[in-house]
Amino acid sequence: MPAHAFDTLTAMRILTVAGMQEPVAEAVVTTMNDAVTEGVATKADIAAVNSRLDALESRLDTMQWAMGFHAAVTLSIAGRLFGVL
Repeated sequence: MPAHAFDTLTAMRILTVAGMQEPVAEAVVTTMNDAVTEGVATKADIAAVNSRLDALESRLDTMQWAMGFHAAVTLSIAGRLFGVL
């Protein structure tokens, strides 16, 4: 459900009772509903973003481990070359 619920049926009734012709009232209500719901993230949208963030976090963890391993190997080789280790 969108963050701001818009009752289209009630809006149609209000406009037609006020004297607006039904096709015009329908166009107005449709336009209003589209404006209210445009760009609103759904639960599925948020779940998809969370899933992508989890995958990115996993990749970053792997890269961090690999960089640490690479640094340790490099320091070990440099230590042996310069007689420190």
